[in-house]
Formats: sequence, C-alpha cells, structure tokens
Amino acid sequence: MPCPRPRAAGLALALSALSVSAAAEPIEPRVAVATSDTLQGRCDAIDLAPPWTVLQNLEPLGVRSRLRYFYDRLYAINPSQDDIQVIDPATFGTLRTLRLDPGSSPEDILVVSPRRAYVTLYNATAVAILDPTNGAPRGSIDLSGFADGDGLPEMSMMARDGDRLFIQIQRIDRGLTGAPVRPSWLAVVDLPTETLLDVDPDQPGVQGVLLTGTAPSFRMHVDTRARRLFVSAPGSRLDTSGGIEEIDLDALQSRGFILSEETAGADLGGFVMVSPDAGYVVAHTDIVASSHLSSFTRAQGQGPQILMDFGAIDTLALDAAGAQLFFPDPFSLPYGVHVIDTVSDQVLTKTPLATGLPPWDLAVVRRTTPGEPRDLRVEGIDPAGGALALTYRPACGASDHNLVFGPLQDVGTYAYTGQVCGVGSSGRVDAFDPGAGSFFFLLVGTGDAGDEGSYGADGDGVERPENLVDQ
Repeated sequence: MPCPRPRAAGLALALSALSVSAAAEPIEPRVAVATSDTLQGRCDAIDLAPPWTVLQNLEPLGVRSRLRYFYDRLYAINPSQDDIQVIDPATFGTLRTLRLDPGSSPEDILVVSPRRAYVTLYNATAVAILDPTNGAPRGSIDLSGFADGDGLPEMSMMARDGDRLFIQIQRIDRGLTGAPVRPSWLAVVDLPTETLLDVDPDQPGVQGVLLTGTAPSFRMHVDTRARRLFVSAPGSRLDTSGGIEEIDLDALQSRGFILSEETAGADLGGFVMVSPDAGYVVAHTDIVASSHLSSFTRAQGQGPQILMDFGAIDTLALDAAGAQLFFPDPFSLPYGVHVIDTVSDQVLTKTPLATGLPPWDLAVVRRTTPGEPRDLRVEGIDPAGGALALTYRPACGASDHNLVFGPLQDVGTYAYTGQVCGVGSSGRVDAFDPGAGSFFFLLVGTGDAGDEGSYGADGDGVERPENLVDQ
C-alpha cells in the first residue's frame, strides 16, 4: 500500500524543519519535448534559460507520446505501443519500459511514490497500479460503474490532491454518435485504501464529482492553497457547451465554469492556471482548423490573442519559476516551440525554437526544492482513539507535504519507522495516528515532481537525515 495511514497514537513530539535540504543529483532545468511525425517519435529538450538552446533527437519515443515528470524521472506515455518509457532526464536515456495489456491504450500516469504509480487505460475499465521501478503489477481500481452503454468509462487524465486521486471520466459513445454521454464525472480515489470515494451517498451507486461540462480532457490544475481543481470540459467539437470548470476540493463539488465556450465564442481546449483567477487557454474555431492562444481571467474573460496556429494543438507547459509559457507549433514551417513571458504576455521567440520533428507534448523538467513548513502544532487529541489534529504553515513552493515519524526514545538518532505521504497543503491535518506508544514526528514539503524539501537541522545546526522507510 502507498504510505498507509497508521491506526493509534500516544505521546508525540513535533519537530520543525529549519534549513535548506542538501543538494541532490544534478538535473538541468529544461523543457522535455515529445516530437513526432506519423511514423516515429523522438524526445528533444530545450534549456529553460535564454537563448533556449534545443537538443534534438535525444531518444526514440512512440508516435505522439505524452510526457510527465515525477521523482526525477521523465515518463513517456505511448498509447500506440501500449507502453510507458521511464527516462533519466539527466541523460535522456530510457531506463526501462513499462508494458501494459495489448490494446489498452495508456492515457496518463501519476506517480505517488518512487515505487507506486497509477495508469489510466482508455480501452479498459480499471486503472492499473504498478511499480514504476520494474513494471510489476500492484492491483487495479475498477471504474466500470462509470461506463456508458458501450461498457467503457473512457478514463483519461489524472490529478492528485494529497491522498485523493482525481480521474477524468469522459463516457464517449463509441457505437453511434462518438459524442460524450451525459453526465461526465471526475472519479475520486482514496489513495491510502485505493478505493473509490462516494461523493454523493444519497444517490445509488458510487458517485464521482458531477461536472457541468462533458468529456473532461487535457491536463488538470490543482491549486492546493485555494483548494481548487480546474479541468477543461469541452464537450463535443464546436458545440460551445463546455468550458474551464472549477472544482471545490473540500466540498468535492463543481462551482461551474470560470470561462465558458459560450462566452468565448469558440471551443476551449488545453489550459494552464497562473493563479486561482487567471491563466492561458487554447481556443479552436470552425472557420478553419486553428488553435488560438490567449490569456484569460475569471472577471474579464479572454484577453487578446497571443499566438495562432493552423491545426489543432492543446498542449501548454508552464515554467512558473521562470514566468515562461511554452507552446508547441507542429504545423508551421519551421515547426518548433514558442516561449511567452507570463508577466507581459509577450512572445519572447521571434520564430519557433526548431525541433527535430513536429512537437506535440511538453513537460517542464526542473527540480524545485520546497521551502520549510513552519509552526507545526498539535491543536487537539481525539480522546477516543488518540489521533492528533495538527496545524502548520505550508512550505513555500510545496504542492504537498509528508509526515515522517519514529519512536520517541530514538529521536536523538532520527530512527524513522514510518511516514504518511500526501497530507496536502491546506495547513491542517485532521487525524494523525503514528501508532501505539510515544513518537516524534516532523513535516516535510514536497514539490510537483515528488522531491522532498528540508528535514530541518538539529540543535547543532546539522541537517537531519532523510527518511528511507516505505520509499
């Protein structure tokens, strides 16, 4: 089980992180680019700093691969080959290939720890669970209850908020219309138990988050501080029924569109958020097949067009630390990748940064070490079971946090015996139970790629050792 929650509690000592973590294996900050024609794919890389040097044809990939980055590994999802390549971003060499069932068509991968990952399969009814270090199967999560009449739920992209996994359920009618069948949902998985959460117990069956739009697609965005998830639900092509939808992560309910297709007057596709109220979106029109990139805000809607490309492309990659947005152009000559300044909305590249083959997907490869959580406090104890209620100030740059713990008598040597991963970034942990007995524990921030921040310093100013239990 990935980071299971323990059951009981005794005396506990909270420790605060006080210093920056030690340097890790160097990985150059780059944008990985999945390039492809109709016969082959390649992995390119672009330096994040100007002049954005491009390294071409670094590693063979499948046709139109999708890229993800977790725990210092780059994952290339190859739907046409029913496999996922695990790539070392320091060398861009393939370390191993994770094989899926023939014809299953992997859509996405989300790695929650170095030894556990979830894979959505478009042509299957269950999410695959596997060990990304060797591809060994570790179970599955049945989503057949969300299927439409053709028996398939059409599961697509995933996002994580602490110990909850959100999965897009498209429900596409493969028999007659090819259109989405209402309603569409986000299935919600409780990661400690790897079971579906019933969002609406008053309704029969297990319910997900009911969406206003249909056919949820493309990458989602989780804002842990604002407690919001954003998802593109475009519906059928050019029906203007969809938009960028906002989900309340605590209530597990949709709050409707923050930008609708009806208001925009076009189909809305891929997007990124730069704040809870603003982002960038790709729109498509029916005059001619084209993709139009623009900024938008919740209050004012779409801004002026920044870039236009002939053809349909819905990939965006945000380098928040560098205030840069990367937008691929696989249709123009020369094809390549544009860079936009997210402060001024200015295009920084006069011509696209040339790639070896047409670019289709992007992933920012940057090790971002979170800062340190502050003010970790025990606010209450459950008199029945002994569970602790904790509060804290989230670490700067952390998308999540882990709790690590060990016996109190071993605090001098930091003999950790366990951890609770993915407690979120809300500033509160409602129930923490390290087990029967007396324990020390500390909170550690984690970045988007899963890398941990500081474990803090002891009384002599020496960095505490990292936890190696349950890795």
